[in-house]
Amino acid sequence: MEEHGIPTAVIITSPFFASSKAMAVSQGIPDYPFATIPHPIAATEELVLHDWVDNIIDEIEKILTSEES
Repeated sequence: MEEHGIPTAVIITSPFFASSKAMAVSQGIPDYPFATIPHPIAATEELVLHDWVDNIIDEIEKILTSEES
C-alpha cells in the first residue's frame, strides 16, 4: 500500500516480532517499523485491548506520519 502512497502501520503481537522482522528484511526494508502489543489478542478482554492500543497509539501515529515508512 505504501508503494501506492497509502501510509500503513503494522501492528504485531510480541511472539511474531522475529518472523515479521525476517519478512521485512526479505522484502528489502530491514528497518521497517512495527507497533508491538502483547499476546494473545483473541482471548484478551476488550478493555485490556483498549489499554494496549492506548499504549501504542503515539507509536502508530509516528509510523503513519513518518516519511521513512
